[in-house]
Amino acid sequence: MSAALIWIMIGFALVIAEFFLTSFIVVFFGVAAIVVGVAIWLGLPADGGLAYIVFASVALLTLFALRARFREWFTGDVTEGGLDEDFVGHDARVASGFDETTPARGKVTYRGASWDARSTSAQLAPDSYVRIVGRDGTVLQVAPLDQE
Repeated sequence: MSAALIWIMIGFALVIAEFFLTSFIVVFFGVAAIVVGVAIWLGLPADGGLAYIVFASVALLTLFALRARFREWFTGDVTEGGLDEDFVGHDARVASGFDETTPARGKVTYRGASWDARSTSAQLAPDSYVRIVGRDGTVLQVAPLDQE
């Protein structure tokens, strides 16, 4: 097997390995190995240290020159938002509870799902609407619409 083919195979193996690693470093070593393999195929001497010098140079050059730019391209934008953004300030419908047997506790329906809820008011009428004012895990904190 020729030295060029070995370098190219190692390069492709490193590029493929990057899919399983999230460091975004190994791909540059893979590209450098492919470049060395092609250079050997085009006539670069395979014996001696020249191939390794080319490998190290290309790997470090691409790593430092392109890593930050590629990371921006592949990670995308990060939005700043709270976990409660989808809940707080929205209205929910009282499904059950909030009566004399379970004061200030019950179930509300929000976006088609039933949620445990606690209220600042002891009693709420079934099918009335409440405003979600907070969330504690899977328990919504609600208040009557007139008590906001």
